[in-house]
Amino acid sequence: MLSVLLLRARRPVPVAELTDWMWPVGKAPDDPAGALVTYRKRIVHALERMDAPPRIRYRDGSYQLDVDREEIDFHEFGRRVDTARAAARDGDHASAVRELASAIDDLWTGTPVPDLHGDRAANWRQMVVSESLVPAHSALFTSLGALGEHGQVLRRLADLPVELRQSLTMVKHRLAAQHGAHRFHEAHSYYLDQRKRLRDDGSLDEADELTRFQNELRARHHEHRVTVSARVPPPRAAEVPHLLPHDVTDFTGRETLLQHLDRITVDATGRPAATIAVLAGDPGVGKTALAVHWAHLAASRYQCGRLYHDLNGFGEGPVAHESDVVNDFLTALGVTAESVSPLSARKARLRGLLSGQRALVVLDNVRDHDQIRHLLDCLSNCTVLVTSRSRLPDLVRRGASTVPVQPLTYTEGKAWLAKWVGQRASAEAAAASDLVALCGGNALILKIVIERTRSRPGVALAEFADELRDEHTMLGLGGRGPESSVRAALGWSYHAMSPAEQRLFRLLGTHPGPDVSIDLAASLAAQDRKDVQRKLEALVDFHMLSQPESLTRYRLHDLLRRYARELAAASDERQAAVRRLLDFYLTSSQNADRVTAPNRVPVAIAPPSVGVVPVEFADPDSAMRWVARERANINAVMGYASDNGLHEFVMKMPSMVGEIFQRLGHRDDAIAGLRMSIQSGRLAGDVYEEACAWGNLGFHQLAAREFEAARDSLVKARAMFEHIDDPIGIAVTDLKVGRLALEQGDAGRAVEIQLSVLRTFRQLRSTGEEAVTLYRLAQSYRRMGNLTEATTYARAALRLAEQLGADHTKGCAFTELAEIHLERGELTEAKACCERALRIHENSDSNQMGTIHLTLAHVHVNMGNTADAELCARRALTYYRSSHDISGQAKAQRVLAELLHGQARHEEAAELWALALSSFEAIGNQRAATDIRERLTEIPAAPSIPADRTESIQHPSAWYRSV
Repeated sequence: MLSVLLLRARRPVPVAELTDWMWPVGKAPDDPAGALVTYRKRIVHALERMDAPPRIRYRDGSYQLDVDREEIDFHEFGRRVDTARAAARDGDHASAVRELASAIDDLWTGTPVPDLHGDRAANWRQMVVSESLVPAHSALFTSLGALGEHGQVLRRLADLPVELRQSLTMVKHRLAAQHGAHRFHEAHSYYLDQRKRLRDDGSLDEADELTRFQNELRARHHEHRVTVSARVPPPRAAEVPHLLPHDVTDFTGRETLLQHLDRITVDATGRPAATIAVLAGDPGVGKTALAVHWAHLAASRYQCGRLYHDLNGFGEGPVAHESDVVNDFLTALGVTAESVSPLSARKARLRGLLSGQRALVVLDNVRDHDQIRHLLDCLSNCTVLVTSRSRLPDLVRRGASTVPVQPLTYTEGKAWLAKWVGQRASAEAAAASDLVALCGGNALILKIVIERTRSRPGVALAEFADELRDEHTMLGLGGRGPESSVRAALGWSYHAMSPAEQRLFRLLGTHPGPDVSIDLAASLAAQDRKDVQRKLEALVDFHMLSQPESLTRYRLHDLLRRYARELAAASDERQAAVRRLLDFYLTSSQNADRVTAPNRVPVAIAPPSVGVVPVEFADPDSAMRWVARERANINAVMGYASDNGLHEFVMKMPSMVGEIFQRLGHRDDAIAGLRMSIQSGRLAGDVYEEACAWGNLGFHQLAAREFEAARDSLVKARAMFEHIDDPIGIAVTDLKVGRLALEQGDAGRAVEIQLSVLRTFRQLRSTGEEAVTLYRLAQSYRRMGNLTEATTYARAALRLAEQLGADHTKGCAFTELAEIHLERGELTEAKACCERALRIHENSDSNQMGTIHLTLAHVHVNMGNTADAELCARRALTYYRSSHDISGQAKAQRVLAELLHGQARHEEAAELWALALSSFEAIGNQRAATDIRERLTEIPAAPSIPADRTESIQHPSAWYRSV
């Protein structure tokens, strides 16, 4: 729906037309108009995250999206193409190329509006490809040809889908580019193939048109005419060597890298430069294919010759030596190596032969700098392209340019698969997507998968995807020959590393999370941090690790992770390494818990294993940042420990990080961890740990307003604590039961429970829990309307929290005092308390930040500061969303709607009220839902523009109390 409205921006689109676009005939829902209403609500909710969200209007049975057409890719595409055509008419082909390339590469990505399945959408797609995309490509190729960039034309043509590439327009562009690049034999062969194809297809007129075009090209380049004879092959100059392997016929993507190689291999005049470029990347990522393909495209620039040698730095068999390369190159240049002796003389002869015009030299599969260091002296006048699994930093110090070869993008992988499996890719789109994703951008695996699917055309792609999900199957793909299996390809890199580097790589295979910090790696290896960091850098140099985001974080590609895990499983160190892994996270998380909640009763854990150095934290902010950064790893480690019966860890870990997860807005993660903890406590027969987990689960369910579930969890927790006679556990559970009563509207019952709990904590001298209870009592008394008692308990909570250094409780007490001052009409005091609470909770508790900003919004409303009130309400909504607090979101939306309605922004107000209504109904707050329905009925009668927007909010104090 959004796609159609964007295509028809600022124009009304009737419901019937939307239906034709979105659903095939006979496939529309029974009530398409009702479905569109639901979709509009979802779209509005999503767009609301934007700073200035566009508006979707509904009027007279039509929908209209108010957005500038220039902001929409399709319309911007047309504008850039028009600009390029104007530039080309003026002879400015460079500007035309820039505009056209940016339009095609940046704006036209994939199939247009692929989620629209109606007949109207299918017809539109076919129309825009033929009337917009093909002419844009054609204009780009024409301007590139005018600039002499024939290689770029050929590269871009190779990336087009088959159906576009075989159109007569594109066939003619390819012929023109081949002639322009002086590849006449190739052009003539291509012409014959295409003419035969057209005649076989019955397109005789197009075949004749192609013949006329080919004759024009040959006449234009008459000095290079080719006479084709079945008996006499074209002559080849013996003194110009061409040692490049065959080009990769199915090469796909890598356009940016190919263009980058074009730029760094020429000098300021555009001529080939004497330089070194290093293509470095993971095993199997496609470095050799890229190097060979680019070399073929650039071959016409190097009239002195194209030389190639595989140095076998990573592979079965002997590593190639300098003398092997020198001898082979001399032979290719017409000199018998045996006639020149010794090696120094042969090197001098090679240097002399290559000292004239530039030659292109590809040194493939280089192990390290030492393997080619002296050889490069002979190639000082050449363009040298090196491929290696190592980054070769010594070459960089010699002035070489490093070109990192990343895994294929999903789009490139999908295009490659589609090119070879044809209609199966679209017929089994989901399975094809799974195959590409499972290959992880590794060209070697994808190539093997393509070969397997093509050799078994009757097997569903989904079966191949299922096969790839098995680690051992993936690593064994490709057979048992040299470099033929994935496992063998990875093994050459692994065995090239030192034993210490191999050990660290194996140990990293025990970590189930997405990335690794230096601290974790040092504890895994039980070695000095700096020493481990050096080894990690070595693994990066070998492309066995990557650093996609940070210099202190390291990541294993999925394929390498599988390989490392396989190696770790066979290692004698595996069990001890897993123990150190768990100890690192458990102890570091305990340190974070101690800093963020210093007065909570600490969870007892055993000392960490020898060699484990947990992370220490100077303040709550640093602890919160660490947990936020490690969240995905913590979740993965908990899941691994649960699956493998490591109950001690699973029982303890959620208690360390659960509340921090809650403050960061990741309640679902906290709940998932606690459910694992409950299961482990039950299996291990540990009643205390199971009771703690049930109590903490009830706390999170209460925050999610799942009241019945929370009650069940708390009842189970209390029964278990009673069974083991744990008074602290009983009191902590009762404190949560009191909060449950308050949230369900029984403030009197809440006060009764909390006063009893307060006495217990004071008897047990549990001061941290006492401070929290005082704050909860202040909250309950305020909701009862007893502001005097509320103030007394809030100030008592604040004093005790300050004595204990309990910042979180202190911030909550300030927030509660702000609410009390607000209800008393003491706006200056309320604002000051909010500001103090903000300084405490900043970056540490999303839910509390939402509450503070919502309170501030009320303060500004009462002060008459409408703009500030709106800003605070929007901030509150953002924080509540990040903490997944539906109730908080509804309250913020309701306040914001009132503010907008008071400014005569009725449509925006109605949308926010509708969202709040949905949320209040979802959480069972029928009173608020009824109030909003009444407000919605007032919108049609609202005045268009009030004389004074601030005064239009009637009786703000009364409005605040009703909210």
